[in-house]
Amino acid sequence: MNATIRNIAKKGSLVAVAALAVSWGIFHADVRGANVTATWTYDYTPEAACSATRITSCIDHFEVEDITDQKNVGLIKKVSNPARAVGKVDGISIAFKYGPPFGKRTISVIAVGRNSNGDRVTSDPLAARVNVTIRPGAKMSLLF
Repeated sequence: MNATIRNIAKKGSLVAVAALAVSWGIFHADVRGANVTATWTYDYTPEAACSATRITSCIDHFEVEDITDQKNVGLIKKVSNPARAVGKVDGISIAFKYGPPFGKRTISVIAVGRNSNGDRVTSDPLAARVNVTIRPGAKMSLLF
């Protein structure tokens, strides 16, 4: 009976150590991600921002994406239209942690709109992109 209790205690200890190791890895992966600020300009003159009264033929929001593998695009962040989204707007910006994955990445900002039927449409992800090297804990600014 003592051997059975020791085996149960041993297995319990192993499970606790494994859970602690996984928790440490998840915590440190987030903490070690790069601190990224993405900034861009957008001209709302051709198409206005969406609003409560304008739900078609408008710009709904932006998305920052990792397009390194264009067959498997990864959404990093959604970004709302700025409070004053009229004409040319400079300095639209979002700060976020990114990584893993680390290494050479291609980051893009797209405009997401609604066409005359209310369907989602997007700008070309290759039009506003930068190639960067994401390193753990690095601080970087991306200008599009």
